[in-house]
Amino acid sequence: MKKTALLIIDYQYDFVNPKGSLYVLHAEKLKPYIQALMLKFHQENQLIIASMDDHPNDHASFQIWPKHCVQNSMGAKLYLDPTYLQLINKIIYKGQHTKYESYSAFFDEAGTSNGLDEYLKSKKITKLILVGVALDICVLQTYNHAIELGYLAEIDLKGSAALKG
Repeated sequence: MKKTALLIIDYQYDFVNPKGSLYVLHAEKLKPYIQALMLKFHQENQLIIASMDDHPNDHASFQIWPKHCVQNSMGAKLYLDPTYLQLINKIIYKGQHTKYESYSAFFDEAGTSNGLDEYLKSKKITKLILVGVALDICVLQTYNHAIELGYLAEIDLKGSAALKG
């Protein structure tokens, strides 16, 4: 039974590519490590989940942050090789509501679920390994919600990068 899941937080072009609109310093260097983790989880028949910012063109966060991860844009795509994209069991889209930011993969600022908790419970997942960006924002908020919801959670620092170095 799958009890542990790898949760890849917002590893998208706008955050990871040095030319991305909200680039996280050195995030592109995490790619080989994250892909190796994905392969390990896949070989162990464990779940791999990715969260993705998926903003409408007029999203509220664009008042604070540069425009990023706009729905159906190149910047919103996952920054992973195609072979590894196929290993992902579930994608959790976040930030789709125009008025509310969703730093956490679990909930938006209004407390509306993004469906992650429900999915994890349906798969009987009890432990999460988190990687991705930005460590000090989305990874951290997802981790905090995971703990609040009763999951065992670990942030793998080798697979994470912070916006504020």
